This record gives sequence, structure tokens and C-alpha cells, in this order.
Amino acid sequence: MAENDNQNRAVRVTIYGQEYPIKGRGDEEYIKKIARFVDDRMLQIEEQTTINSPTRLAILAALNIADELFSLQQDKDQLVSEFESKAREISEHLNQGMTEI
Repeated sequence: MAENDNQNRAVRVTIYGQEYPIKGRGDEEYIKKIARFVDDRMLQIEEQTTINSPTRLAILAALNIADELFSLQQDKDQLVSEFESKAREISEHLNQGMTEI
């Protein structure tokens, strides 16, 4: 029951000076950590540009975070593919060795 209470309770976070009640999976600290990440990204983009519209900064932050996510997913997919290829190669060598015995 306690886990269900955690999911139904809103966590108040501050992003770019605005407070938001956020309901989501995960504990309060996890939600706050994500909010800090978004806030930091918006502030970082604000420092690097002349944009001061919160909406435009939020969109740029979302695009920036999405780009990072896609890049990491592509890297992960490549590593998984390489791992699977190596595993097949090792399996073939083991099978060849077993037939020679």
C-alpha cells in the first residue's frame, strides 16, 4: 500500500523558477533529481543563448535532452549488436571445437 501512496502523491519541484506538482513513478528524490536535471539544462541553454522565453528554453532543453537520449540509444544498440556478433563467433568456435573432439 505504501508504494501506491508514493505514486499518487504529487511531488513539488521547481523548474526555471516555476513550481510544479509532479506525479510519477519513482520515489520523491528520483523525481526531484529529474526536475533538477531539466532545470539545469534550461539554465545552461539560457547562458549559451540570448533566448529568455521560458517556453522556447523548455523546447530547446527538450530537444537537447531528446538528442542525448537518441544518441545514447544508438550507442547502446551498436554495443548490443557487437556483443551479439562476438557471442555468435564464440559459439561457433565452441561448436567447432566440440565436433573435433
